[in-house]
Amino acid sequence: MGAYLSAPVTTKVSADGATPWLEFGASAMQGWRRSMEDAHVLGEPIKDAQGSSSVMFGVFDGHGGAEVARFVARHIADELPARWTADPERELKRLFHRMDE
Repeated sequence: MGAYLSAPVTTKVSADGATPWLEFGASAMQGWRRSMEDAHVLGEPIKDAQGSSSVMFGVFDGHGGAEVARFVARHIADELPARWTADPERELKRLFHRMDE
């Protein structure tokens, strides 16, 4: 059956957390793929150039392989430029392209 199983793996892995102003949760399921290919960032603390605190959330689809999704989940918060709040769309696109190199 190639990259797919004959029946989905429906076991879910869940996580939750909180900041002083936000409660959050996530759940992941492998589904029909032979292995879990996605990775996520859940409430990762980040700061901007002015020192303001935020938290990052992201889901990274493995598209047929987990290595890049896991790499991005591990490193994206550290690679986010401090100036990201000036133009979030542009800065995140630049960051994703740089991490894809």
